[in-house]
Amino acid sequence: MSLPVSEKDRRQKIDDALRTRYWTWTFLSHEDCPARVIDVLHSKLPHIDTISWPERFDFGGIYINGREARSDDPLPIPCRIEYYEPKFAIRDASSVFPKFNEDLIVYHDEHIAVAYKPPKLSSMPAKEQRHFSLKRSLEKIFNTTIHMPSRLDVSAQGLIIVSLSPAAHAPLQQAFETRHVTKKYLCASALPCSWSTKRITLPIARDPLHPVLRRTTITDGQRAETIFSNLSSACSGDTQLQIVCAQPITGRTHQIRVHATSLNIPLFGDLFYGGAEASYLYLVSSLIECKHPVTRAPLQFIIPERLQHDWIERSIGALAK
Repeated sequence: MSLPVSEKDRRQKIDDALRTRYWTWTFLSHEDCPARVIDVLHSKLPHIDTISWPERFDFGGIYINGREARSDDPLPIPCRIEYYEPKFAIRDASSVFPKFNEDLIVYHDEHIAVAYKPPKLSSMPAKEQRHFSLKRSLEKIFNTTIHMPSRLDVSAQGLIIVSLSPAAHAPLQQAFETRHVTKKYLCASALPCSWSTKRITLPIARDPLHPVLRRTTITDGQRAETIFSNLSSACSGDTQLQIVCAQPITGRTHQIRVHATSLNIPLFGDLFYGGAEASYLYLVSSLIECKHPVTRAPLQFIIPERLQHDWIERSIGALAK
């Protein structure tokens, strides 16, 4: 049965926005299965130059039964092979992914750091590639293994807190798990809203339309809760925007975006969930409050003025209330 045209168009728009093409093959018998994963990739993807495969394995995105693969790995039976093929030349990857530098570190001491993640940079090494992420960038700067108990969507941007020392890893993780960390986001929609506050508790589940999508549901899914506060209005070019503060109580994938759409205020720039087109997703992690995981001193971090977008300047003061 074919999908309605509108769903086909939405699915195509999502695929077009992704930086990789997804391939997968399943082998159930020895008769059908080549000996090595590289043999499968050579035969199934003849458009890819064979001399590029060492570079591609190093870049990442090739899996056997969910485990990262090496080119000479033998294939078990049954097996599922996945490959996230970059839509760009791997040698150009450094210009495709946003650059992170020390100017984006808002605070750090020997135990924790707070950084501003740019949009389109993964918080963690992604399934598609292992080289470009906020975690990897911070580990290079601080020359230590960091722990990241909370993440931001690839398309989102803003403040994120990480632990740098073994003494801080477990306490910071526990603070998130016990909801002793407050996070507030500023977001914008091109559609108006007449309410002042809303608490959304709709569970969130995977959307069968596309693997990256989530949806609200009343029959299954994970518990999710977000508090929205209507703050002000602003303009972006010729577009009138409604500025909203979103405070997630839980931390599900795409939670704010999905809950905002359920309120009929899809976020500006959110092509996955029906938002108006923009140059980036208007979703910014703008405030973090918690106790220091080691000293227990109260901490509050707000985006410094040098990193603020024009459209959030009028609303940033309302976050700490």
